[in-house]
Amino acid sequence: MSRLTSRCGAALACAVLSVFAASAAHARTFLKNGFDTPTDRPASDAEAARFLTQATFGPNAADIAEVRLLGYSGWIDRQMNLIAMTAARPHMEAIAAAMVGTSDNIGQNQRMSRWFHTAATGPDQLRQRAAYALSQIFVISDNGSLSGEPIQMSEYWDLLARNAFGPYRTLLDEVTYNPSMGKYLSHFRNRKAGTGREPDENYAREVMQLFSIGLYERNIDGSYLLNGGQLVPTYDQSTITNYAKVFTGFGYNNAGTNIFGGTNTYLPMSCVASEHDVTAKTVVGNTTIPAGQSCANDVRDGLNLLASHANTAPFIARQLIQRFTTSNPSPAYITRVAQKFNNNGDGERGDLGAVIRQILLDPEARNTNPPASFGKLREPLLRLTAVLRAWPFQLPAPTAYGEIRMGMTNPIASYAQRPLGAPTVFNFYEPDYQPPGPLADANQFAPEMQIINETTTYSISNSLEDYTFQYYVGMPNPPADRPLIDVGALAALSSSPAAMVEEVNQKMLYGSMSANMRSTLTSMLSFMNGATPSEKARSLLQLTAMSPEFATQR
Repeated sequence: MSRLTSRCGAALACAVLSVFAASAAHARTFLKNGFDTPTDRPASDAEAARFLTQATFGPNAADIAEVRLLGYSGWIDRQMNLIAMTAARPHMEAIAAAMVGTSDNIGQNQRMSRWFHTAATGPDQLRQRAAYALSQIFVISDNGSLSGEPIQMSEYWDLLARNAFGPYRTLLDEVTYNPSMGKYLSHFRNRKAGTGREPDENYAREVMQLFSIGLYERNIDGSYLLNGGQLVPTYDQSTITNYAKVFTGFGYNNAGTNIFGGTNTYLPMSCVASEHDVTAKTVVGNTTIPAGQSCANDVRDGLNLLASHANTAPFIARQLIQRFTTSNPSPAYITRVAQKFNNNGDGERGDLGAVIRQILLDPEARNTNPPASFGKLREPLLRLTAVLRAWPFQLPAPTAYGEIRMGMTNPIASYAQRPLGAPTVFNFYEPDYQPPGPLADANQFAPEMQIINETTTYSISNSLEDYTFQYYVGMPNPPADRPLIDVGALAALSSSPAAMVEEVNQKMLYGSMSANMRSTLTSMLSFMNGATPSEKARSLLQLTAMSPEFATQR
């Protein structure tokens, strides 16, 4: 298959204990179901694959078989109770240690290799997929001041993964104290008011606008509360100013009494008492945090108010639904997920594991005949990870430093996405984005469409061509810095174009291929006279990966 003519240039101990603690929190839910035969087993491989498309970085044969055996709930239970977590930071530290004494240095490229390897092969798929969703809400980015801190950024990813099934309030706390977040949103070394300076307001603004309550008051179904037909703001400039005072005094964990002291570390920030504002602070809900409190107590009180705010449940619920299942959840769907946020069934608020379980098991998510409004554009990066999981790939040998290179060091150039690399704190796209035209006219949202244009359509397709056609097992002079697709089993069906197309239909479209697409692909293979079985197989994979049907998650 020929390349498109326009390329993208056209335009561990701590982690284990944390995971164990999070898993233990879900033991009650796990044991409630007893050990009876699962009652929610999917009726077909296609139904299992649809579920896994929502819950993982892409279905593969082993996970499909497991879902069919355990049922949806059982599979979620197993994922949430896995003790081991595929951690990024220890791997990055090992690479950095191996580079000591050489001319090489650890960088973001190694972080990307680790991310793609985890997405493609990690056993803790639901945890890692949840971390990916959370990373698009609690955004930090390596495209600015953090570009030279890949190990610290890997720790931030692990923080999201560790807390993926735990209490939202704990996650909010850990994000607030994380030095990478502190540097990104500038409450690191944020000092109390003094001559010629005021506390930095950046984190104070974003922790409300993006991480918890949003800009305007909402009902539990996600709709806006109105007063006289007008939106009701959740906070004003005075609230921001006062929250900025809450987040003063932060420095490195080992800073001591000098806010500018200490050494770079991934450990949670500490607070230098002399630089913390101890005046009274009137914050969200017109609540006053009393004067004279310590930094820790001010932060505790300020975050408690955000975590318990009525807006937080629907605000977080809607965005998580958008990342997993559908861009346009119904008010009833948002309500059910928000209610689970408010009470997980054991009287606990903010149980993210219970929230994710509700999102995936909700009747609207499991409806095998969803309405036309249900579904989403598959994120560009998730198209690639689905290919890597659907077909066998031969991974390259590790480098001398232990890195397994995955052929993708800067995916934002091709996919307009890079894990922990969004262009702004507002993520790659906005949850309320409406593409002009039929979707906007129908008041439908399609966040991922905000990064799809003529240039990215070409660049995504060309990168997918690299993984499906260009680099393969058995090619002459194969590169050693990327996985090679193995199409041997598919190529063995080359005498029957219909059989080849059906195999691809099952592995990539989960039995949902349209009659028109099936006819087009079958005809293409029939007319590829003189092509080798491998060329036919790889051409078929390339076109399927580029197709609108593969790009759409229903």
